[in-house]
Amino acid sequence: EGFSLEHQIEVSSEPLSNFELPKLVYMVVSNKIELQVKFLKDYPEWQFLPDTDLERKSIEIFDDLKSAKKSCGKEQKVIKVPNTSVLKIVAPILVNRGISRIISKDKLLSL
Repeated sequence: EGFSLEHQIEVSSEPLSNFELPKLVYMVVSNKIELQVKFLKDYPEWQFLPDTDLERKSIEIFDDLKSAKKSCGKEQKVIKVPNTSVLKIVAPILVNRGISRIISKDKLLSL
């Protein structure tokens, strides 16, 4: 079943403030504990988005350790974020660094 236009618009992004984050998430960071920032165009599952959106910087969160480890490279490690409200607190800082989206499973959250 393909994506309908309504589904694309509906799925494109949801404000982080409206999203109920899990109590605990995992993130992949560099060995120096720096955020691993990727463009949306780096994710095949978001290729249907307009080019302007594909140029947005994003970070990815995982709700289980196994899926986080699958996305972890040799120069990276997985960290646990035990209090996800910190993501809402640091959202303005992320936006100042040019990061405007958080990817969580099949959700695209806007900051």
